[in-house]
Amino acid sequence: MRILITAAGLIGCYTGRALLERGDEIAFFDIAPQDSYIRGVTQVEPKVYRGDVRDLPAVIETMKDFKPAAVIHTAGLIGNVAQANPYRGFQTNVVGCMNMAEAVRLMDIKRLVYASTHGVHDLSQPQRAPLTEDFPVGGPGTIYSNSKVACEQVLKAYAASYGTELAILRPPGVFGYGHFAGGSGVGRTLCDMLLAAQAGKHAPIGGGVPDPYELVYVKDVAQLVAAAAHAPQLKHDTFNVGTGVLTNTETLTQALQQVFPGATAGRVTPPRPDRYPRNQPLDLTRSKAELGYKPQFDLVAGMRDLLVEMRRLGVAMAAK
Repeated sequence: MRILITAAGLIGCYTGRALLERGDEIAFFDIAPQDSYIRGVTQVEPKVYRGDVRDLPAVIETMKDFKPAAVIHTAGLIGNVAQANPYRGFQTNVVGCMNMAEAVRLMDIKRLVYASTHGVHDLSQPQRAPLTEDFPVGGPGTIYSNSKVACEQVLKAYAASYGTELAILRPPGVFGYGHFAGGSGVGRTLCDMLLAAQAGKHAPIGGGVPDPYELVYVKDVAQLVAAAAHAPQLKHDTFNVGTGVLTNTETLTQALQQVFPGATAGRVTPPRPDRYPRNQPLDLTRSKAELGYKPQFDLVAGMRDLLVEMRRLGVAMAAK
């Protein structure tokens, strides 16, 4: 199948790799593609279109040229990068998402898969059990989370109006080796921790990782995104992707010590002061039953594989 992926970042590139392993043909649409990173992760030279998701004509021209059967939309600004300029954050995330829905409609593309976030949850509501896809949504007031709430509603309205097959995926904090141009503090923190421990230094845990929090390795996310693109039918339009386990400063440090015995780690800044803390992990029942989701990496396994990827990609990127 021919699949277009917006943004050649962490989730986008690893999803591309997972799709290539299935035999798909992929292309990326990215405002500032980093060729060495794309090549390093995918291990091929995929087609790359340079463009901005805010530019609807450019999106449509790309789809006309590539003729995808499905689109995976991962482009967006995260965390402090989105928060630093609210107008730009909403333009990129919300207008970009609306442009993608409109282009998919105009080009009569069968399916749209959207990378959302568990940050859409309204955590002021009682958390009595692992959070299902039906848990109430309502952003906490940040540009990133609130824009994701808006995007989900836009996409659902488009799907209802035009019959587009829609899969919204809600990952928690995704870690893996990325270039982090979009602003992922979680991903950068995990990489920095491993690099520090590998060098025999005290590993810093930044404030971008709340306490407690759910983390998921990018390869597990990529497998579910690929499964959502390929599923013969979608009974529901929203799916959780994660591990179903919360971590905190202590368990994060313990996981690091299993990878590097004797390593030390600690907070360099206080954890993000969330008004309503997350005290339940994601419920993965629907993703497992309907998309065959089988997470392969717990926190320790993910850290170990991340080290392998950093070493491999470091060589690939330096060789450019």
